[in-house]
Amino acid sequence: MERYVLIGLRGSGKTACGKRMAEKLRIPLYDTDALIEARAKQSIPEIFSDLGEGVFRHMEREVIASLPDGAAVIATGGGAVMDPQNIQRLRRKAHIILLTADEETLHSRIQGSGRPALTTLSDLDEIRHLAGVRMPVYRGLADLCIDTGSLRADEAAARIIRLNGMRRRNPELFTETLAELNCDTPDDLINCPLICGITGNPVSHSRSPHLYNTLFPEYAIPGRYLFLPAKSAEDAIRIMLAVGAKGLSVTIPFKEMMISCIDEPDGDARAIGAVNTVISCDERLYGHNTDWIGIREPIRDLRGGDALVVGAGGAAAAAVYALQSLEMDVCIANRTEKRGEVLAERFGCRSSPLSSSINADLIVNATPVGMKEDDGSPVPSGLLKPDTTIFDLVYTPPMTPLLREAEAAGCRIIQGTEMFIHQARAQFRLFTGIDPGIDRIREVLS
Repeated sequence: MERYVLIGLRGSGKTACGKRMAEKLRIPLYDTDALIEARAKQSIPEIFSDLGEGVFRHMEREVIASLPDGAAVIATGGGAVMDPQNIQRLRRKAHIILLTADEETLHSRIQGSGRPALTTLSDLDEIRHLAGVRMPVYRGLADLCIDTGSLRADEAAARIIRLNGMRRRNPELFTETLAELNCDTPDDLINCPLICGITGNPVSHSRSPHLYNTLFPEYAIPGRYLFLPAKSAEDAIRIMLAVGAKGLSVTIPFKEMMISCIDEPDGDARAIGAVNTVISCDERLYGHNTDWIGIREPIRDLRGGDALVVGAGGAAAAAVYALQSLEMDVCIANRTEKRGEVLAERFGCRSSPLSSSINADLIVNATPVGMKEDDGSPVPSGLLKPDTTIFDLVYTPPMTPLLREAEAAGCRIIQGTEMFIHQARAQFRLFTGIDPGIDRIREVLS
């Protein structure tokens, strides 16, 4: 079915390009801003001035919900897809096309348009601000990215139609790569619009494929999520590009190495020094870190206090970053003390040998110890006190030796599945633009 949704910042050419596409394809055009103006019998600037942005967004949601199914080109307002409800409606059985242009081009296109300001910033600074907020969502939604900066509207329309109709994967390379990974269904995947996967070594324990492959059909997303084991971070990127994957979940031991393999890590990933989420858009690789969100959300009630992080790798860095965002006094303990000292210096916190003399309200295990039943516990039993919260980031198995010992000692325990659930929610939105909600993720994983 030919159903295209055009997204992007103001001035990226959604309306003009949408008109040309609809003409070429002989299908209807629905311009959501124009539909809002027709419904309100006012221009967009008048709606903002008289009624406010909140009323405009409510009308925008109603217009998008009322769009008929079937073949169409839909040109959206720049902020439409910041609303998860709009995303769910627009994403169903549609090709999402992101239109981009450089800041100067966007600025020149909107001059004199009378479009209402969304901030108190200057026009150019507002463009930069909105790009910083919206582009991660746009990239997650986009099936195809087109730079319209040097293109006329008819040229951009022709390029979208041509590129969207092409098989964008090299069949031989695609098949060879999946065979290398022991995937026995390459023919079913070659034309799959959206492929995501998890990479690391090992990855067979991951519950991500089950989660994503359950959620994709619920939102009418024609996607598949695969196991993509690799030998190194560089090898993982090679595999990602070979299979034409849109999104890559990164697990141990590649999170720290991955940051040097991508084009643009975001601020969180740079601060943590590790990437667990890679997005491919417009021939560039964007890196994010959602681990710290997964760590922060289950312990929001513990703001302040003393925390001990066991480990010094990428997960430990995410834990320190999350705990400091909650104003906790963090101490790092690692088997190799020098690595712990280096991490502590980077974050401006303390490091210490792991001993029973450490006082902590919260202990976070950020090592892989516990993934195997015979691993034992990475935390001395003397630290397991009834008034202490123990958070084990290992999520397979859900009850690790550490958590069993902590529960027996009367500690409050938090399973690694809680981190996985919260980080998966953030990562799913980065991959698709859709927020499935914590309750649904928990239900799928139960």
